[in-house]
Amino acid sequence: MTMAIVHFKGVVESLTRELIPKIYLARIRDDEGKYVVEMDLHEELFVVPKGAKVEFSISREKPDYRDGIDFLGRATFVTKRKIDEHNQYLFSIGGLLVIVTTKEELDIKPVEKVYVKLAQIG
Repeated sequence: MTMAIVHFKGVVESLTRELIPKIYLARIRDDEGKYVVEMDLHEELFVVPKGAKVEFSISREKPDYRDGIDFLGRATFVTKRKIDEHNQYLFSIGGLLVIVTTKEELDIKPVEKVYVKLAQIG
């Protein structure tokens, strides 16, 4: 496995239909309580049900993935915001948003291109 900027196993806490047709907002929390990810999912690409166990990663190199099973997107790092003691990192995958909230400082530069992977594991 390549060295990831973010890598965790967690659970889909909620899946909410958004105003835009076929778009859902998945809220994913890691098993150790370090990360919360809010991620737009398009139903024709990839959707995970509420309660699903997942593996999530953000990496510079293309990670191993199961073609046609896992979600893998090329994202651009857009901005970082500070909210109380948490950092919020905003990524865009062709307009689909991925927001990572953590107390950690992520090793990433403005407009850097990365891979975002989401895989259902159980």
